[in-house]
Amino acid sequence: MASTADGSPIRGVVEADSETIAEDILWKSGLTIIDLKKRQKLPPIYEILPSLFGVKKRDVIQFSRNLANLLDAGIPILRALSIQSRFGRAAFRDVLRDVIKELEKGLRLSEACAKYPKVFPNFYVYLLKTGEEVGNLAQVLKDIATSMERDEAIARKVKGSLAYPAFVMLLAVGAIVVMLTVVVPAITSMFKEFGTGLPPMTRGLIAVGDFFSGNIIYMILGVVVIVIVIVLYTRTPSGKKNRDRFILKIPVIGGATLKGGLARFNRNMGMLIGGGVSLFDALRLVSETTDNLVLSEAVANVRVAVGDGKLFSQAVSADPIFPMLMSEMIGVGEEAGSLESHLLKVSAYYEEEAERAINQVTGMLTPALTIGVGLIIGLIAVTLFSSIYSLVGALPT
Repeated sequence: MASTADGSPIRGVVEADSETIAEDILWKSGLTIIDLKKRQKLPPIYEILPSLFGVKKRDVIQFSRNLANLLDAGIPILRALSIQSRFGRAAFRDVLRDVIKELEKGLRLSEACAKYPKVFPNFYVYLLKTGEEVGNLAQVLKDIATSMERDEAIARKVKGSLAYPAFVMLLAVGAIVVMLTVVVPAITSMFKEFGTGLPPMTRGLIAVGDFFSGNIIYMILGVVVIVIVIVLYTRTPSGKKNRDRFILKIPVIGGATLKGGLARFNRNMGMLIGGGVSLFDALRLVSETTDNLVLSEAVANVRVAVGDGKLFSQAVSADPIFPMLMSEMIGVGEEAGSLESHLLKVSAYYEEEAERAINQVTGMLTPALTIGVGLIIGLIAVTLFSSIYSLVGALPT
């Protein structure tokens, strides 16, 4: 609240970065401050629930491709960013508005994006920087979008290949729990009513059913606690590393995950080296942006070996996580002076291998789970029906 020069009261809201700046604005406007309070407001929903409403990789991909098209059309970068800031998620729009403010202060796009590492990783910023220096920013943005789309496609295929088996498992567990907690107790009460002896298999099944019926709440709570503990543990550096190591050791699934990671490693290295980034710096950037900590650590070790004077191919061949074929193809690229193109060829090869491995996962898991679930439910059904037949046979005629 403030008052004008003639003493008339006036209420309103002034936007300022701090209380001192707000006071200065009001005094310069010729107003006498009576009461100045910071307006309390709830934070945006994307700050409360960033995992659900925050910036996603898809937002950055779409932004990169759209910005490249606008720049190709001859639209100045500030105007192109202004157009982009009107679309998409609220969280990303706010980031773009801040990026625009940084550009208006005289910073370059790469420098402005570097202020938001959670949205634009170092790998992204370095490529923007090379594009600005060479003068092909639009093409670099297109390459970044294409690379990120390939990474997303591989991750989506891996998740998709596991979705159906996971659904089958969930359905099977639900069916078994219902049979043990509903059907088996009903059969038990019938046998008790007629006073008939139970077959051995039925007694075992009833014991399991009684255990489930009497402890179902504790079992659910136990599962919830175990899941929470596992989630919290995998958010720690050691827990995430152990999780990633375990994933790589799972038959078939580990191979698909590793091949997908190798495809991304080679593609990102090829893009960075092709953009003029030194091999040593490129390895650092790729190590920082690799999701799997085991592979990230391997890349960091390669970087140390390169820093000690070894050839890139020699450093790669020294780590068992990298296949021999990969180091051989990198060596050919080094000898021919075309490392960038050979890295991209290796990336394309491992992308195809990752897709084959993913299809193999789906082809093996689905029938195996179906047969396993069918056997378990079939065993329970046979036990119940045999019990019913024995009960019918014991009835007086």
